[in-house]
Amino acid sequence: MKTMKNIETLVADSIRIYEGMMVRLPQFGKEYRLHIADLTPKFPGTYCTNNSTVAFVWEEMLYVTPYTQEVMTILSEAGFKKDSFGVPFSNWDYPVYEKDQWDNLLKKAEEQRELEFQEDCRTYCSKRGIGAISDDALANCFLIPKSGVCTTHPHHGYSSTVWPAIHGCLDCNACDIIGQYDTNNGRVVFVYYDGSTYVTKGYGILKELEEAGYRKSKKGFFVPFSNGEVIDDPTQRSKWEAVVKR
Repeated sequence: MKTMKNIETLVADSIRIYEGMMVRLPQFGKEYRLHIADLTPKFPGTYCTNNSTVAFVWEEMLYVTPYTQEVMTILSEAGFKKDSFGVPFSNWDYPVYEKDQWDNLLKKAEEQRELEFQEDCRTYCSKRGIGAISDDALANCFLIPKSGVCTTHPHHGYSSTVWPAIHGCLDCNACDIIGQYDTNNGRVVFVYYDGSTYVTKGYGILKELEEAGYRKSKKGFFVPFSNGEVIDDPTQRSKWEAVVKR
């Protein structure tokens, strides 16, 4: 993972907005030109955020980059102050001629935010005595991907999508269920100390979970694949079928 250490490296890893830059709004099928000549002199050394996008003015130039905790730390340490102005590329718009660069920055930021989220979860759990289980036990579990798992109930015919119990943000709701597990019909779901959601077969894992600080949810939460649902995707279904009941 690349670590940005100062404002210079942040600038190098951002898109510079120039007068007349062509921008596309895909939801409306329109393109327009950005005009920033009057903006940069008014907001030196400031930043603004909107919809997980950050714009900042440095040395009379406007830059845009996707939001991460790391970006905000760099701006704070460099003395930037929060202000209010338009943030390009924060409403599904994107630069026409720099689209590949912007897409690459979005991808890298998503990966960075996931790492930051996992670290937040580990720190939170560490303070509460919740830790890792053995590699062997974890390998015999099915990880619910961020993209979800589509399932169909063969007897009732309805379809649904299983999502991770928490996703991307350690908010108050996530804090209520991280480090907890629930059971149903021989299945166990648990929210791991890094924020991931796992499902396994049989109750053999419960002892190890308890020893690692996990506790059964008092409120209860949804236990995937415990009521006859079948996973639609063949690759995901094979991974679930490979889980051994213990």
